[in-house]
Parts: sequence; C-alpha cells; structure tokens
Amino acid sequence: MDLQAIRNAIYAEFVGDADLLAALGGSARRMYPEEAPQDAASPYCTYQYITGVPDPTFTSDGEITSWQFSLFNKTDEPRDFTDITLVFKKLMAAYDDAALTLSGYSSIGVTRGISNVVPTIDGVQQLVVTYEIIVEDT
Repeated sequence: MDLQAIRNAIYAEFVGDADLLAALGGSARRMYPEEAPQDAASPYCTYQYITGVPDPTFTSDGEITSWQFSLFNKTDEPRDFTDITLVFKKLMAAYDDAALTLSGYSSIGVTRGISNVVPTIDGVQQLVVTYEIIVEDT
C-alpha cells in the first residue's frame, strides 16, 4: 500500500474544499501531515496514519486504513469552542463519505469514526477525529 498516495488525496481534498480552507484561515499551510511546526498559526489541523489492514474481499488488493485528524485552536477563552467547532463541522462536510482521488487506487469509502475533545492545555484546544479510508488497487 502506498501511504503517500492516501496522504496526498487527503491533502488534495482539503485544498479543494473552500469552506474547510476558509475555516482554517484560508491558507493551505494550516494542514500538516504528522505534526505542525511550533509556530503554526491557529486554528490548524494535523493528520496521520494510524493503522491499516489488508482486505482481500475486493477483486484486486484493498486496504482498510485508519487516520487521525487533530484540530488545534490557540485561544484566550478555553471554554469557548466556537472556532474549533466550526472547523470540525467543515472537516465533516469535506471528508464524511468523500470520494478521494488517489494515484493507483480507487476510493471505496471514507467513514468518520470517533471524535473527542482533549482537555485544553496552555490555551490550546484540541479535537481529535478518526476516519476509516478504504481503497482498492486499480
């Protein structure tokens, strides 16, 4: 399985969605694979591969992968989740049941799993969302 192909498709979906892009400040530099730089402007998002399982039920090789998206918002009002909630809604609109465009694969499905608010630390809010992305070799 080519993780970079899925990573690229996740990013392409992000930059192709004007609402999610706007919710993250209108800059493609606010979505990072793995981790964000220390000086990342807020709000921002990271995404990372969690796990994958081969799926032999397709006519060609398939893979069921799990990805974690972490939304971050630096705020002076740690109990006001307005900004991070807006980003979460736009993320769901962009990725729930999305048909990703992948090089060498067909997108079978993108399904949201769990979401969880992590306790605010040093004025940084975090909301974690998982997605299951199923692909098939073309």
